[in-house]
Parts: sequence; structure tokens; C-alpha cells
Amino acid sequence: MNSAMPVIYGPDPITIEGCQGSRYWVHEAYAFTGNAEVDERLSGYPVAVFQPRGRAPEETPVVIGMQGMCVPYLWNSFIVPTLLDMQIAAVLFETPFAGERSMVRNSLGEAATELAPLLDRDVTIDASLLDRMMQAVSANLQTVAELAANRHGLCNGQRALFGVSLGTLMASYAFTKDGMGNRLLGTIGHADLSQFARSYKPFFAPLITSLPGRMIGRLAKMVFGKSVEASLDFLAMLDELSADGDHCTHANPVTYHDRVGADRKVRFLVGDSDPVVRVDDARHCASRFSNGDCYVVPGMTHGESLFGPSFIDHVRYYLVTQLSDWRGR
Repeated sequence: MNSAMPVIYGPDPITIEGCQGSRYWVHEAYAFTGNAEVDERLSGYPVAVFQPRGRAPEETPVVIGMQGMCVPYLWNSFIVPTLLDMQIAAVLFETPFAGERSMVRNSLGEAATELAPLLDRDVTIDASLLDRMMQAVSANLQTVAELAANRHGLCNGQRALFGVSLGTLMASYAFTKDGMGNRLLGTIGHADLSQFARSYKPFFAPLITSLPGRMIGRLAKMVFGKSVEASLDFLAMLDELSADGDHCTHANPVTYHDRVGADRKVRFLVGDSDPVVRVDDARHCASRFSNGDCYVVPGMTHGESLFGPSFIDHVRYYLVTQLSDWRGR
């Protein structure tokens, strides 16, 4: 569906978590919806590249990170200093319907708010949209990897894809279907889209049903705008995905698990108190890969901790343990 070669602007300097990097803007035309305005807004995205000092670029492993649903890419900034301390390069980019790559661009991380503008433009929110989004992100990953190699010399074959929540699913799709990367490091998520949809719906539905005056039609539009309708369409999409229909099968990373050999590691980090991601689902998903494993953290929820170290601390430790053999001197 790409109609032209990506256009890259920049770099500009960027500093996050005390680390200096290079920020680019990429325009990679993609037909997400068929609506020209929406597709244009979703086709442009920022990329931030952070390189360690004292290690030759061609010898430097790379971790490409993807954030959770509708969450700005800089919410993953906490992984950058950890990776640079290990002399591993960190690359972050914005996924569709988040931050600077959305219709609303308010960085609140609210799915219904992000999707509501689609209804104003008669764009259908269904499983086919997620299918196209997965394909687009996989293509973006290739572009981002080439940018890092061509502009920064980061051409080392050691490349890991890191994801948080939905970012784990998107990373998994590129990893399994398109052979991107040789390590998949997922957090509070796994690679089975159908199971993820089944577990996410019970968590999401009460947020909608608790709204005062939940109703379809004129009153909902007048009081809430499109947010209620977008929420209901989102729930319908989860129903469609959990039914494991054609679009789900095509977009589901685990569909392609047999393409992943034992030389490519798959790891998931989940919490035993996560209301969204079921531990049994994550464990079963990991077991489908010949070199897969799942680590369960007591007291960790979906991005927070009930006790003990914070979610961020757990993830930093996870990265250190999973990439220790890539550490520079």
C-alpha cells in the first residue's frame, strides 16, 4: 500500500533522560483508511536515535522500541539510559494513533479520543483497520532500521524489538511475519492478538458502561461527541478480533510462529496482577516458540506495581538480563 519512498527530514537534536540523540521526521505514505486527511496525518512520524559513545557503530547492537496503545513514543524514554549504559543503541518512533501521529495529538493516551475523529470522517473502526496498522508498522520498522544504518552506521546484525502492551503485538508481527530482528522483548503483552482482545475487552468495557447516560444516537453525540460511539466501535472491533476471523488471523503475530527458529529469542515480561494480560495466555504464547519464555512478576499490574520495585525498574532489569551478552566493554 505504500505509494512512494519514505521522505526523511532532519536530524534535529533531542535530549531525553539526560541522553542526547537525533530526531527525524519521516513521511511514509500509507493507505490506512482511504480517507486522504486521516491517511496523511497517520503517515508522518518522529524517530529518535540514541547512540552510545566509545563503541564503533558497526559493532553496536540496536533496540527499537514501541509504546502501548495511543501512548506517545517518548513514554518509552526510560529505556534509553539503560541501553546506552550497556553501549547498545536505542531507537524510538511513534506508532499510529499516538502522540504526534494522530488526529488529536493531545498525548493523553486515550483510545476512544484517538478514534473518535474517524467517525466524523465516516471511517469504519474494525479489525481490518488494525490489520492495516500492523502492516504499516512493520514497514515503518524496516524504514527506521535503514535510517539508523544509513545515517548512523548502525548496521550490526544484533537487533532487538522491544514493546510495551500493544507495542508488543506490533513488534511481534514484524518479528514473526516479516523476520525483523533476532530478539523479541515484550512487556505487559504477548504475541497472540486473539487472546489479547479477549482479555482486554473485560477491562475496557466497564470504562464505557460506567459513563453516565451510556446511549447511542443524538444524546450521546450531543453530550459526549463521538467518544461513546468510538468506544462502542472499539469494543465491537475487540469482539471481531477475539472471534479470530480472517483479518485477525492475518494480523495475529502468532499465526507466523513457525517462521521463528531457535536462533531467535522470544521473551515476555508480565505481571501476576495484570487485569488486561492473562498470565496463562502469555505463557502459552511463549511456549509456541522454540526459543520462547515468559517471566511473571509478583505484584505487577498493567504498567504499575502494587508493591516492590516500579514497573520501570522491572523493565530496566529485564533489558539488562536479556541483553547482557550484547553489552559493550
